[in-house]
Amino acid sequence: MKPNDHNGHDDTRDADEIVRRTDYDATEPLDNPAFEAIAQFFAAPSQFRQFSSVVALAGHLGISRMTIYRWSKDVDVVQRIEWLLRRSMRSGDLIAAREWRAIVEAQVRAAIAGDTRAAVFCQNRAWSESLIPGGVITVPAVGGADAIAMWQERTEPSEGEKLEANENLETEGKKASE
Repeated sequence: MKPNDHNGHDDTRDADEIVRRTDYDATEPLDNPAFEAIAQFFAAPSQFRQFSSVVALAGHLGISRMTIYRWSKDVDVVQRIEWLLRRSMRSGDLIAAREWRAIVEAQVRAAIAGDTRAAVFCQNRAWSESLIPGGVITVPAVGGADAIAMWQERTEPSEGEKLEANENLETEGKKASE
């Protein structure tokens, strides 16, 4: 290894002294494959880990589990774990943001169908509770939400009215004897 490599050793130094890269920003994999494996292990959700436990990872790397825990406290390993976690959370946030409209629409449909958990989800998104001295006031989360709801009530039939209209159309086409 070059003297500037992470965890590399220089012959002129003490054998146990760690030589750190001063320019490491955690966006690239660690130079030491064992350190990178440890960072990826601790950054991954347990259901997606390649190894089921620290003992299994230690066995694969040929080191003790205590060494895994010691190396996991290394500054560069911690930085790498934090970067991997931030990246995966951002990815999850982007996916949720991209699909947010479909998520909310599905929750609204479920709430209309009678799912109380979906109704609570919709209520929490539509109105926030502001604590003020003397009590709790429910305030629309989006300015003008009440005006929009009133406009929709005047211009659009509710889901119940739509269902009722569909049932009426189906029964009108049938004879009374059927």
